[in-house]
Amino acid sequence: MKGLTIFFTRRPVTVIMILAAVVLAAGFAFTVLPLDRLPHMSVPRVTVETMYPGMTAEDIRSLVTIPIEDAFASIKGLERISSVSRDGSSLVRLEFRWGTDPLAASALVREAVDAVYPALPQGARKPAISPGDPDMEPHAIIAVCAHDESFARRLAGYDLRSMIRRIDGVGSVLLAGGQEDEGHLRLDVPRLAALGLSPPEFAEILYRETADIPAGNAKEGLVELVVVSSGRPQSIEALAELTLPNVRISDAGVISLEAGRKKSVFFFDGKEAAALEIYRRPGSDPIRLSRDIRKVLKEAHERFSHNAEITLVKDSAPSLIQSMIGLAVSAVLGAAAVITVLLIFIRCLRLSLLAALSIPISAAAGVCILAITGRTLNSMSLGGLALGIGLVSDIAVIMLDLLDRHFGDLPQKPSFEETGKRAVSIAGSSMASTLTTAVVFIPVIFLPGPLGSLFGDTAIALVSSVFTGWLYAQLCIPSLYRFTFKLFPHSLHDRTRKNKKNYGTGPLEKKYRKALVPVLRNPRKWIVIAGAASILGAVLLFIRPAVFVNPDAAEEIMVSVNFPPGTMLETIGAYGAALSGRIQELPYITSTYGRAGAEDEDINRRAGMDYRTEELLIRCIPEKGTHIASIQEKIQDIIHAIISDAAPSYAGFTVSLPRDRTETLLGLSSALVYAVSGKDREESLERAALAAQSLKETGTVQIHPMFLRPELRLYPHRDVAAYFGISTADIADNLYLLNEGIIASSLEIEGRPLNIRVVGNPDSWNITQGVSLNNIPIQTAQGQHIFLESLGRIERRESDAVLARLDRSDVVTMEIPGGRQTAQAARQLDSSYSWFSKAGESVFSRYRNALLINIFLAIVLIYMTMGAQFESFLLPLVLMLTIPFSIAGSGPALLICNSRLDSGAVLGLCALFGLAVNNALILFEISEERIRDGLTPVKAVVSGAGMRLRPVLVTALTTIFALLPIVLNPLGNAQKSMAAAMLGGLAASTFLSLFILPPVFIRFFTWREKR
Repeated sequence: MKGLTIFFTRRPVTVIMILAAVVLAAGFAFTVLPLDRLPHMSVPRVTVETMYPGMTAEDIRSLVTIPIEDAFASIKGLERISSVSRDGSSLVRLEFRWGTDPLAASALVREAVDAVYPALPQGARKPAISPGDPDMEPHAIIAVCAHDESFARRLAGYDLRSMIRRIDGVGSVLLAGGQEDEGHLRLDVPRLAALGLSPPEFAEILYRETADIPAGNAKEGLVELVVVSSGRPQSIEALAELTLPNVRISDAGVISLEAGRKKSVFFFDGKEAAALEIYRRPGSDPIRLSRDIRKVLKEAHERFSHNAEITLVKDSAPSLIQSMIGLAVSAVLGAAAVITVLLIFIRCLRLSLLAALSIPISAAAGVCILAITGRTLNSMSLGGLALGIGLVSDIAVIMLDLLDRHFGDLPQKPSFEETGKRAVSIAGSSMASTLTTAVVFIPVIFLPGPLGSLFGDTAIALVSSVFTGWLYAQLCIPSLYRFTFKLFPHSLHDRTRKNKKNYGTGPLEKKYRKALVPVLRNPRKWIVIAGAASILGAVLLFIRPAVFVNPDAAEEIMVSVNFPPGTMLETIGAYGAALSGRIQELPYITSTYGRAGAEDEDINRRAGMDYRTEELLIRCIPEKGTHIASIQEKIQDIIHAIISDAAPSYAGFTVSLPRDRTETLLGLSSALVYAVSGKDREESLERAALAAQSLKETGTVQIHPMFLRPELRLYPHRDVAAYFGISTADIADNLYLLNEGIIASSLEIEGRPLNIRVVGNPDSWNITQGVSLNNIPIQTAQGQHIFLESLGRIERRESDAVLARLDRSDVVTMEIPGGRQTAQAARQLDSSYSWFSKAGESVFSRYRNALLINIFLAIVLIYMTMGAQFESFLLPLVLMLTIPFSIAGSGPALLICNSRLDSGAVLGLCALFGLAVNNALILFEISEERIRDGLTPVKAVVSGAGMRLRPVLVTALTTIFALLPIVLNPLGNAQKSMAAAMLGGLAASTFLSLFILPPVFIRFFTWREKR
């Protein structure tokens, strides 16, 4: 180290060029690094959907879901299997271990699907695989409004979606809302019977006769030609005139262009619309993506504005930029505060600038390290750089204090050897001081799972900044000190000083020594006071509400309205548009948008256990700075006014704030969710009722899924059906086609497909009072028709709409309100019954031990670092007395800032331990140096404390003022609790260390001399 320090001391131009290169590299890295709100920490998940139209949820569970789960059970790296079975579809969600490559996981799932598909019931569609995180929010939403809903859906789904998908950084683009046209061929069942055809037979003939079928190859000389039998009509009119074997389509029924059944609705500011939800590909730059989306929208406006209104409903970039600007402003204000403190205490422009130069150099190096390690510029990494601003100048101040104390009075520049020798003399202690600050964050980088992803960026940015600050102070400051020796007045201390004996005798030092006298006279009293303050701080610290992450300020209000089971989406869309328009009229609401239902391609949304087609979700965007609580009350009044009158049978509604993104990703909730398993759903419900009875005194218990749907169940008269030669399957096929209809053909109109649905025609059944299943005619084997009421008994009942499974067992989940009494009762049930267990472990619960080990490891590393430096087992324990002093300020600081005891505060306490020990190191080293000069322990400690008063205050105040803008940031950020804990703890530990440590050191030195 000595040779390296002298080498750089001799070459100030080289030092300047290196520093300039670091800044330029950081500028380039800043333009390359993508911005993001949070580090990427999505759990690898894959969702598999298998559709079997017409099959009930119970049959889907037993015939489709369970075989698929059994096939997936042996996949490597799989942690959890959950599934939901609904009418016509099975959705199985696979969650893999943290760190699993999503592409590799999808490949393993695809292999398992290929193996199990042949064993599924005939008629089941090939399972669709959708990798992705269901908790991801769309980056942007585009609404397309037009007078014709079909045109709006075609424009959004074909033209606009193809333009969006070409943008670099776009992951998936999902369509919602709008109207899709279909060609409906409504069958004349009696006429078909006269022709000797049943509806399913006619649909099969239509399918085969209107398809383009390959018919082999033909040779024409040396040319081989492909033969295709072309049966697809070119228009609806051509299809209507088509003649099939034994029947003409116009004789079989009436074909017309009609609206298809909606699978989702979307509305924006009181108008129904079609929408595109744009999801960002992980690792892409959200700012650039938003910019490219706006360019595409501008182009789309030029092409389609005369036919439709295209609006960017949601864009995540502005709030992201605002959050980043808030952190950047906090960092700049912190840097300005640090420079101001340096100028006030150092009182020398040259030396203040040399100390302040460590801030941009360290920040630049931190940006470079983030780029090298493949990180992003997010709230966590920028927060780490902001937190490091007050720490990086500490060693620079100590180095300048040392150099100016020895060379400040010289009439000429000191020699290279003398400057390097003085710089090397504190290399070990400065490295130890840096290690005690940085070592507490090094284990954070290796925290498991999402903890390492969430806080790893903060740790990398802070550790790289602190070590860069040490390198700058150790290698660059000696050279820059000599290079700028005669540029400005150079005294770090009082200019009235005549020799080094007067060092540390300024007015501030004199007042400090005077205040220290009563403490030295009665040290036990003050030690008891300090201990009481530490205990009080610990009490205030641990009574703070414990959460994992403090949520940021809410940017929108969520309205959820539940409609009765079976409510048509067309009805829900009309109510949703009315609600959206009324809410949007509120003076403090800028925009509203919402949706209900989900398209077939939206697998991740439909895979949720709580997903219901009948749930209407509206998002309300308030103006900035609006009081959220008052708006929530007004929205509730509007919902009461509209829904209560228009839809008196609605199931209920809630007006709430959406869950914080971090909280969602980490699986956190204020409620406790437990899974109750059983051999089937009935047994699960019985056990859930037993558990609810045990927990009824702790609050309301909600059981999910409890979604019922109305059902008409046909119990056939088998003897009658056998007499007419009709099987139960034939009855079901006829019913399905005549009611639901099937897609029997497809046309291509203007380059877009148009499905032709064959469906029954109620008018031909002579129904006068609405549709009745009893009046549906079923064709017999002899070509006769018999009404359904003669073939079976129809009963109305309620049936389960969703059947859930977890880890290959049927389950229902119980949501229990949070609270100590509730948690204790739930834990007792968990220990008493094997079928009662946590539904999903939060990250905090799963990795709580890792956080505790991190705290313990930080303290051990601090102890080992100081023990190696001083070659002592006892001295580090004496120096670590400052750690409880820091807690005396952390608890009140969190209370004043209204911050909770979260993981950020825990990590802030870890960093605080290292900072608090640094003050003890500074005071101990100068006291030991004075003892080596021949002073008694009392004089050495008192004079040394006075000599190091300014460096201690400067290093503490620079850190405090650098943290203050983050604490006062009104935008809210994840580092607020961390900064509050560090600020309050550092202030308390600095004050108590200056007065409590001197008598402790005196006792220690006296004991060591007598030993």
